[in-house]
Amino acid sequence: MKKFVLAAALTLATASVASAATSSGTLTVTGTIDSSINLTVESAGGTTSGTGTNAATSALGSISKYSSAPTGFTLARGASDWTLSSTVGVKVDKANLTSTDYTLDAQLGSAPASGITWKLNGSSLSDSASTTLTSTGTYGSTGSYSWDIVVADSAAAAAIDNAINFTATSN
Repeated sequence: MKKFVLAAALTLATASVASAATSSGTLTVTGTIDSSINLTVESAGGTTSGTGTNAATSALGSISKYSSAPTGFTLARGASDWTLSSTVGVKVDKANLTSTDYTLDAQLGSAPASGITWKLNGSSLSDSASTTLTSTGTYGSTGSYSWDIVVADSAAAAAIDNAINFTATSN
């Protein structure tokens, strides 16, 4: 009887072992790193919102030759016109790019109202051609550009709304 019990125990101990099912797969990844630059408006005169983005807004409110200048502006009264002056801060960052500097251009989004002249760094802006503000901009630092809005005394009392479109191009 001992032999039978021992034989039964050996048979149970050597019972077949179940093998685990397996499967495998592969994910092939492809891609290309593109170089990039990012432009943000960091500051501007007026009541400004959206700084640190590429879509800032500057609200001047109601302006006139004989009132106070809007926040962040100075006002100079001339014999036949008046000028609101401030600055605009623009920052350009880069990634995955060997360029050491960039060119920054500006252009008005639409034709200025009659009797209104928009200037950056002393150059008049238009909606038909861009104006170069710098051809050697430094990445990662905020460039400050003088901003003037010249209003002729003959200009109609109306909105002067416009947009200054900045374009940075790596050199």
